[in-house]
Amino acid sequence: ERWRAAIKKELHDMIRRGVWRTMKRRDLPQGRRLVKNKWVFNVKRDGRFRARLVACGYSQIPGVDFQNSYAPTISDVTWRILIVLMILKKYKAKIIDVETAFLYGELEEDIYMENPEGLGNSPDECVKLEKAMYGLVQAARQYYKFFVRALMRMGFKVSKADPCLLVKKDEIGVVYIGVWVDDSLIIGDLEAINRVISDLREQGFTIKVTETLRDYLSCEITFGP
Repeated sequence: ERWRAAIKKELHDMIRRGVWRTMKRRDLPQGRRLVKNKWVFNVKRDGRFRARLVACGYSQIPGVDFQNSYAPTISDVTWRILIVLMILKKYKAKIIDVETAFLYGELEEDIYMENPEGLGNSPDECVKLEKAMYGLVQAARQYYKFFVRALMRMGFKVSKADPCLLVKKDEIGVVYIGVWVDDSLIIGDLEAINRVISDLREQGFTIKVTETLRDYLSCEITFGP
C-alpha cells in the first residue's frame, strides 16, 4: 500500500505541474521516436517510500532530443568557504531541498515519450513533455537555469567566482546560497534567510527546510564547543 501511495503521489505531482500532455501516436512528427521511461523505487533514510518516474536518457537522440547537458554544481572550495564565513560572521545556516525539483525545468526541445506505466492511457497514445523530468539528459541543466532565474528575480546576484554561489544584500541582511542540484546551503542573517524561503514558496517552489546543519553533500558536520 505504501508503494502504491508513492506511485499515486508521483503521478499526481507530474499531472499537477503539467509535465506532459497526451497525444495520439499517429500525430508524432515524422522521423521522431519515443523516449522510454521506467519506475525507480527507493526507501529514504527517514523511512519514506519514494517512487520516481524517470525518463531513460540513453534513448534520447543527441541533437534532436537535447543539445546541451552540462549543469554546474557548487565547488568543494566554495562550500568550505561558506562554512568558514558562517563561523566567522556568526551567521545562521539552513538547508533547503526543492521537492520534485526537475519538474520545474522548462524544455527547449520537443520530446515525446512512451506512456508511463500506471497512467491509464490507451495503447495508441503517447505523451509530449512540456517540462523536464528526472532521467532526461538535460534535466539538471534546465532546473538550474530555472532556479537561478527565480533567485535573480528576488535580487540575488551570481558570483563571478562560482556560478552556483549567489548573494543578496539589502536592509534586512545578507544571504548566501550555494546550489547543488536540488539542495541548497543558505547562510546569513536569520530574518533575511526566512524572507528568502518565504519568497521562494510564493514563487511556487515546494521546499523542505532542515534547520540544523548536521549533514550536507554526504558530509557529516560537527561543530566544536
